[in-house]
Amino acid sequence: MRGRCRPEAADASDAPGPAREPSRRLALVLAVALVLAIVAALPAAAEAQEQFHVWRSPQFGMSLSHPTTWDVVEEHNDPERGDVLILGNETSALLVGLLHDTRTPRQMALDLIQSQKETTPDLAVVQSEETSAGSVLMFLQYTIHPQSATAMLIDEKALLGTLEAGQSTITLRGMVPDRADVEGEFEQIEGIIGTLSPDR
Repeated sequence: MRGRCRPEAADASDAPGPAREPSRRLALVLAVALVLAIVAALPAAAEAQEQFHVWRSPQFGMSLSHPTTWDVVEEHNDPERGDVLILGNETSALLVGLLHDTRTPRQMALDLIQSQKETTPDLAVVQSEETSAGSVLMFLQYTIHPQSATAMLIDEKALLGTLEAGQSTITLRGMVPDRADVEGEFEQIEGIIGTLSPDR
């Protein structure tokens, strides 16, 4: 019995040379366009990475990202005490303390108020509340450099919490001069705090 002849699909490799030329040119143009697009995107990606710096706390396995508009003003890494970072921009400051500390957040809050009153006697605790996580969130106001040309009323938000109960604590203090865009500055500070997470 004779087998039936089935029509085979035309093979592009069987096409004459001139017919294949346009498709080769198109493929080459597309490849070049793709390479140019990747190269053009590289500086933008590098620039985006350069807009943020990452601070790491190896002791506690945490990291924090901050915009390049915020500089590291001070940094302490002490195996006995813990890690402290102070960031500042042209207006405000943020203190991050990851400490080997057995105090509860409530004890930390009381100690902070007492020590702050020693340096700024006009300290007013505008609001203090305990969060559902057991941290203490406080709103403070006080004057630095009182009775001088550089006197400044400061608004501060302080969050005092526990990293590991009975072993380590966390302190986050954002400080903004009252004459600045207080809301905008605290938004930036809260954005930075929001990046604090376990270091991968």
